[in-house]
Parts: sequence; structure tokens; C-alpha cells
Amino acid sequence: MFSGSNNKKSKSNESVNGTPSILSKGLVITGNLVSDGELQIEGIVVGDIAANKLSIGETAHVTGSIDANEVLIRGKVDGGIKGVNVSILASASVKGDVINSTLSIESGAIIDGHCKHSDNPRDVSDPIALFDKAEAAKTE
Repeated sequence: MFSGSNNKKSKSNESVNGTPSILSKGLVITGNLVSDGELQIEGIVVGDIAANKLSIGETAHVTGSIDANEVLIRGKVDGGIKGVNVSILASASVKGDVINSTLSIESGAIIDGHCKHSDNPRDVSDPIALFDKAEAAKTE
């Protein structure tokens, strides 16, 4: 039961790659979140989130930017999203730009922002510019 074997390395990998960290409904976090593993949000986060895999539940509300390899959104996000694989489900509401490598949007999802494809979305630092504002001002 309590052996002296040295399994510390495998246990630390299990915590990073195994069970997700869960922020439950009713929990309010103010501040930035960073995770090398999987993060599941059901509560409210006011701050930026960086993770390998991120799931935003139906009861969740994130106000801040998101940067993750895999992003699954069922709840509300007020902020930009950078993700390799982004899925926005029917119950989701996103107010912000989405930069992605692959994107799926279910019917009924609300997106108030621009969507842009990028081969390396997590490395993009500039905001999306779909037109030159100076050129638009000249035509008015």
C-alpha cells in the first residue's frame, strides 16, 4: 500500500494531463488564470485565461482574453479568443474577436466580433484589422 517506489514523475504528469481543474458555479475569480492542463470554468472569471484545454460551461461568464490550444464555449465570453481548435456551441455568447486555426460554430451561438483564421493563432499579437481606418475616413 505504501511502497517506497518512486512514482512521483508519473503522478505529476497525471495531474497535468488527467483531471481538469474546475471552477464551480457560484465561484467568482478576479485575476488571471494560467494552466498547463485542462481548465473547466462554470463560475465567473474577471481576468485573462491561458490554458492547454479550456471549457467554458453554460453558467460561466468570462470577462477577459482567452489563449488556449482547445477552446469549448457554452457560456458567455466578453473578450478576445485565441485558440487552435475553437468550438462555439449554441448556448454561447461571445463579444470579441476570435483568432483560430479551426473553428466550429453551432446554430444559435451569438458572436459579436470578427473571426480570423491563422496557422499559429496563439502567436498572433496584433488585433484583427479588416480595413484601413485612414482609408475609410478619406471616403467619408
